[in-house]
Amino acid sequence: MRKSHILSRLMVMAFMLCVAAVALAQNGDKLFIDGQKLQQTMTVASQNAAIQKFKAAKVAYTTADKKKMCDNQIAICNKNISQIKRGGGGGSGKKGASQTASTATTSTRFSVSHSNIVFDGDKAGSLNVRVDAPTKNWKFSVPAGVGGMDNFLKVTRSNDAKSIDIAVEANDQTLDREQVIQIDYGDNQKEIRVRQLGKSVTLSTDHHQVEFGLKGGKKSIEVYTNSDSIISTNYDQTWYVESKPDWVEVKVEVKKEKGIFGQLGSALKKAVTGTAAASTGQDTKTSKVTLVTKSIDKKSPEFSTGRKGEIVFSSEDKKFRMTVIQQK
Repeated sequence: MRKSHILSRLMVMAFMLCVAAVALAQNGDKLFIDGQKLQQTMTVASQNAAIQKFKAAKVAYTTADKKKMCDNQIAICNKNISQIKRGGGGGSGKKGASQTASTATTSTRFSVSHSNIVFDGDKAGSLNVRVDAPTKNWKFSVPAGVGGMDNFLKVTRSNDAKSIDIAVEANDQTLDREQVIQIDYGDNQKEIRVRQLGKSVTLSTDHHQVEFGLKGGKKSIEVYTNSDSIISTNYDQTWYVESKPDWVEVKVEVKKEKGIFGQLGSALKKAVTGTAAASTGQDTKTSKVTLVTKSIDKKSPEFSTGRKGEIVFSSEDKKFRMTVIQQK
């Protein structure tokens, strides 16, 4: 009896730890997303606010990869602040922007015509940046992408050494990417920050409306998105449920886990869970999802009127709304 009692207590403690870990991770994801939204506004106040969000997310996260991700974003915000204070601010928000140029510093003998550039993500683009220097003895370098991002810039110096051409291919990811070009003349250095927006996010399901009877039940749907954003609290899928009626559960097919901790983890998968499987589309990911509704009590007024709600799926800057109806 005593061994059984100890085992039961250990299982309860383990379950509580799992619940606490999931709650922290969910809070970390929300803080990180809030930080990304603030980061897109190129003002010192907004960048500092984003830094605070990323710092809070880092505390909430428990994995080294997620903490490093927060550090990378904080580094980007600090560089943005430096650019803004030097007069190089003025980036734009998500999607729809093509190219934006910052201030020209023609009052000095060594200057560049642009210090902050934004390219659209859905297509290739290019821009010529003038370099004013007393002689042709200036050099440029293109370090690795900011925050560990891949190199994506193609930079060419003109034959007359008066400018550089910056070119990008269409971004095949939905996430923004950023890189810096350094122009050196003697001991002086200018920095050109280049950001390319991610390609447009798509998000939909195979049903716009799902209906249930009074007894409730289960129905399967599919969620489609091309997003490259990873939601750790949703088992590394690229979308999450932003809101839903309390009488509806959203479940995603998951692989069975072995052992006590696997069983405890399964008990937590009652809201939004699962791993997405790739669909036949070139860049679309498909999640097999089950909607579960509870029965309506015969004594409830809703037994005669029925009830109606909305599930809001979200991925990056996209939302998709599905109507759920339960009636006779």
